[in-house]
Amino acid sequence: MGKPYYKTANGLRFECTRCGNCCTRPGAVFFTGQDLPRAAEFLGLTPEEFVRRYRLQDEDGARSLDPGPDRPCPFYDDFRGCTIYKARPTQCRTWPFWPEVVEQKRSWNRAARDCPGMNQGPRIPPIEIERSLDRCREMDLPEGDPW
Repeated sequence: MGKPYYKTANGLRFECTRCGNCCTRPGAVFFTGQDLPRAAEFLGLTPEEFVRRYRLQDEDGARSLDPGPDRPCPFYDDFRGCTIYKARPTQCRTWPFWPEVVEQKRSWNRAARDCPGMNQGPRIPPIEIERSLDRCREMDLPEGDPW
């Protein structure tokens, strides 16, 4: 297998537009490592209260919040955007630099159809993308299907 797309492209352009598309698509939000205590503290809750209130489940050793099909992340507000932005989980902090998105051009372009910030703004160099990938791996975030 050749070099990953983000390397052959010498980095990728991205600038978050705060559109909320990533917050409103189906799928689980994972709270790994310090994500859970950080988000709980931000909301003035204990981690246990946070788990109960938002009905987090254990999924492959990680805590996850799955709002269900056709439901946005409960922390997303149509007018304010992410209501826990400063304490958002690693999964959200590293978007779109996830292994399953940046490894192949096809996956990057497919994800870019839903994310207006992709292919816009400054070029993010490969070393910064690798830092995001490392954070995903360190937090043991499960990889999804390639886009």
